[in-house]
Amino acid sequence: MSPEPSEFDDFYIGYEALMPAGFVRRVRASVAAVLTIAVLAPLVLIASQRRFASGVFEYGRTRTVEGRLVEFPYPALDVDGPAPASYWLVGQGKHGAAQLVRGLDGRRVRLRGTLIERDGENMLQLVPDEIETVGAAGGTKPSAPVRIRTLRVVGELVDSKCHLGVMKPGEGPVHRDCAVRCLLGAVPPMISVRGTSTRLALVRADGRPFFSDFAALAGRPLSVRGTLVSQGTRRFLAADLDDIEIIR
Repeated sequence: MSPEPSEFDDFYIGYEALMPAGFVRRVRASVAAVLTIAVLAPLVLIASQRRFASGVFEYGRTRTVEGRLVEFPYPALDVDGPAPASYWLVGQGKHGAAQLVRGLDGRRVRLRGTLIERDGENMLQLVPDEIETVGAAGGTKPSAPVRIRTLRVVGELVDSKCHLGVMKPGEGPVHRDCAVRCLLGAVPPMISVRGTSTRLALVRADGRPFFSDFAALAGRPLSVRGTLVSQGTRRFLAADLDDIEIIR
């Protein structure tokens, strides 16, 4: 006695007008599955992506700002007014601004630059040869550094220029190689504190700048024990290399 026929016994020749019912059901199920995956896969990928940071880089635009130049530990510009402001200063490309402002500490200057901003942290990428001295050193003295307290923070070592808005993302493993080159070019290093919008410029325990000393640590999760220091509206974390530890 021959076995009962099943849908798997169907045999289809491509030039026949009709496809066996079993084949039709399997093809329809396969097509439906492929279409479902085609629709859901992009949605899952989009949902899994981190949102870009809110940083701003006014590429192609410049503004003129006047204030008192601070050369150490990292170049900055203090702007007086009802709401005092401060701008970190960097050069073009992967370079800091130390060479551009050498000898101008404490002087009142007028300069042109491109704004970089993130979460209220301001920076200017200077236009070369557009720094004009409008007052001699003296008058109102720059704020002296004030040591506040010892603390330990967990976060990531970033180059401030890219992190504040020039690159998106300006942090994490995907940005590590770029951050290393920026730090080697004397862009001020910062610790971006994990889980917050807090960023602290990193200096040595004696207040001197850090540059290439730890560039290889960029983009890695770190634990840093140091002293919180304020200078005007700027905040620093003063630490030595021995106070910096790679963590998971």
